[in-house]
Amino acid sequence: MSDALELKHIQVVSDNNNVSNDQTIEVIPGNGACSDHVKLERNEVSPLLSAPQVAENNGEQHLHVDGGGDTDSLSQPKWQRELRRVKRELNEVVVWKLKLWTVLLIIFIAIALVIGISLTVCAVGHDDEDEKYDKSSFVVARFFRGNFTLDVNSFTSNSQDEETIKELEQKLTDVYSSSPALERYFSLVTINNLQDTAAQFNLQFMMPLEHEELIQNTLSLKMVKSVLLQHLYDQDTGPFSIIPTSLHMEVG
Repeated sequence: MSDALELKHIQVVSDNNNVSNDQTIEVIPGNGACSDHVKLERNEVSPLLSAPQVAENNGEQHLHVDGGGDTDSLSQPKWQRELRRVKRELNEVVVWKLKLWTVLLIIFIAIALVIGISLTVCAVGHDDEDEKYDKSSFVVARFFRGNFTLDVNSFTSNSQDEETIKELEQKLTDVYSSSPALERYFSLVTINNLQDTAAQFNLQFMMPLEHEELIQNTLSLKMVKSVLLQHLYDQDTGPFSIIPTSLHMEVG
């Protein structure tokens, strides 16, 4: 016995916007001979790739591009990679649409300006109170006397030659006139006697009325003698050279 079957066509739309001609063949029993429906379903057929396939292909292409970039980056020398990284960081915007390198440049210029202004203010606005003095107010005299011996190898002049005495006076004058501590107080030097290679001298310094501290420090015997003695040790061998160890000095 043969049964008549009726075929019904059903069109299905897939979720990935690809329209397919899916057909489901539904077998409808004739004359109630079959109690269940037999359904035959074909697989989806589409000229386009399915969503999983598209995603998989895109993933492969993405991996291929990334992989190629990493390979190129790794193939570069380390210093080039570091240089690219530093350039990238310097071009980052950090504040007020300013890039990092711009901010660093502004900070550097600001520091330089602050230092320059500070040095200018200190140089112009600073007055050394110790440099302010009126030499006319130095009215109190302070005297020192002493003697020394000339190096026989540098002394060839006659003992009575006044020109030799003037040379020695000028020598001592230059010593005390060039002293930062004693120059303002120095007044006069005289060579009283010159016999053979031995010479006697007098020194005169002028002080203000308030001079107690000066006598104990700047114009003390130790200070005045030390200035001359240091010069004698530093002197070059030449005419009228004084033997440092022969120097003797006292107040009066």
